[in-house]
Amino acid sequence: MKLKSRLPELMREHGIDQKTLAARTGLSPTTVGKLYRNHFDRIDNHTVIRLCRYFGLQSLDALIDIEWETDDEPGT
Repeated sequence: MKLKSRLPELMREHGIDQKTLAARTGLSPTTVGKLYRNHFDRIDNHTVIRLCRYFGLQSLDALIDIEWETDDEPGT
């Protein structure tokens, strides 16, 4: 299973770049860049709250996708 950020799509829809998002949310440019490129192992609560507030998201599903892989077994 992999977590995939929807940040590129959200940013495109809002017409902003990574630098602008970092400045407007108070998140570090490094954090924004890692999420944008899907180079993260976990995402902390603070980051989720800031991004959801900024984009007006009501669900974590609007920010993160779960991609199941063929060898993933249910219940493990």
